[in-house]
Amino acid sequence: MAVTLYRQVGKGKARRYQKVNLGRGRRPADLTGPYFLRHSLADGTRPWEAVGDDLDSAIDAQKHKQAYFEALDANVPVIQDQDETGRTKITNGVYQWFAELQLFQGKDQQGKSEKTLRAYNYRLGFFLDFTAQQNLRFLDQIDRNQLLQYVKFLREHDSDLDDRTVHNIFETLNTFLRTQDILIAGKILAELDYAEKPPKPYTKQELRDMFAAMDDEEKLLYGLFLNSGVRDAEMQNTEYADFNWEKCTLHVQPKAWRKFRLKGKSKKKSAKDRFIPIPAKLILKIKDRMRERNAQPHDLVFANGQGKPDGHFLRKLKTISEKAGVGGAELHRFRKTYADTLHEEGVSVNTIRMRLGHESLDVTLAYLKGKDAESEEAQEHANSSSLALYA
Repeated sequence: MAVTLYRQVGKGKARRYQKVNLGRGRRPADLTGPYFLRHSLADGTRPWEAVGDDLDSAIDAQKHKQAYFEALDANVPVIQDQDETGRTKITNGVYQWFAELQLFQGKDQQGKSEKTLRAYNYRLGFFLDFTAQQNLRFLDQIDRNQLLQYVKFLREHDSDLDDRTVHNIFETLNTFLRTQDILIAGKILAELDYAEKPPKPYTKQELRDMFAAMDDEEKLLYGLFLNSGVRDAEMQNTEYADFNWEKCTLHVQPKAWRKFRLKGKSKKKSAKDRFIPIPAKLILKIKDRMRERNAQPHDLVFANGQGKPDGHFLRKLKTISEKAGVGGAELHRFRKTYADTLHEEGVSVNTIRMRLGHESLDVTLAYLKGKDAESEEAQEHANSSSLALYA
């Protein structure tokens, strides 16, 4: 069984693992860690084992592990290191957890979505960076002091993580640790408060400037975002079959064949899928697009070059907004603009709730917080109220 040595290159989203070539005369002098060993087990899994930041020590660990497996293959009795018996390595625990999550991904619409798994992978990468830096190899080495050091590590990270991101990263770690019967992270998580920043709607001028900087394809995509209020993942998984050309509606629904489910905890289908009215001229453009591309009903409307969901809508929007001179561009601001506009135009809060896909009316009310007080009717009432005599 071959034991391969890898080194980590980059951090955060730029993290990748590069094989270290140990052949004669092919060892670059400038290699830096952290280093990991990887080998195949009988069940088909390939666990990762952190072996520190020193290259010489990592090479010795690789040779030791290789000799161990060769001895097993030759039926030579071997003695395992006493301190490793019965202990779970951090890297093994993390990758085993991911393997289990992927096994149930999207199953019966209850497993974790692909987007959630990508987020978990990104967030736990910080923990693997930290444990490698601190030379922590086993889960039983994780105590409250180490977790507090980890919070400090996140707050001082080169990526300049904000308080909400630090909270989300630590929350994912807590979720993982609980599966390992390590419950000490919960109290620390409760102390990681952050100020929630509500999304701001786009002004009419911002919309004019951004759409003036878009090409026809971009106008179609972001015009649909603006006129439907759908979430990023919902747009990524929208198919031509989701549109009713005659009734001019978009059916937002889970798609088991794409391992895509809608956001929410309710198991009732009626609380998840929804129909959204779309302007007729926008429906016509999408229908023409389908015909021009000779697309099939279950093709994605806005797929990437491989016909798969495009995960770069936000990046493309930021490029457009920079060209247009609009700051703070976010996809969620289209959703906020959609909700506020419906409210200003007299659409009931419950109808807005259904179109946004909120399971609770309280969520929608919080989303629209302050809009009633800003309306002309509210201001007129405030000015004409008998209480205004005392203003």
